[in-house]
Amino acid sequence: MCIRDRNKSYPMNNQIISNLQEIVNLLPNLSGEKTVRSFSVLTNEMMQTIYVASIIRTITALHKLINNRIDNKERELAIEKREHDKILAAQKKEKAKEEKSEDDKSEAMKDIDKK
Repeated sequence: MCIRDRNKSYPMNNQIISNLQEIVNLLPNLSGEKTVRSFSVLTNEMMQTIYVASIIRTITALHKLINNRIDNKERELAIEKREHDKILAAQKKEKAKEEKSEDDKSEAMKDIDKK
């Protein structure tokens, strides 16, 4: 018997074949009820660990998301307060200018009346 490649044909090596048969024969029997149950329990424990870890990651991510939203809301409120304070300050300045110009006009009128 020969092993064929695309272009060549190689003779079969009986030593390699016997080693492969020995390896396959030494594999454990995994179809036993006790072995199957052991693998099942081990698999379930690993899946439970993965499930709990993913729940913890999800909770942590949600916690960070909530904290981020709170921080953003606080920043927005601070910015709005600063803008509101600027507008109030500008309005006070404008009102003070108007009052000063009215006072100046009334003083000018008094000066004119005195003359």
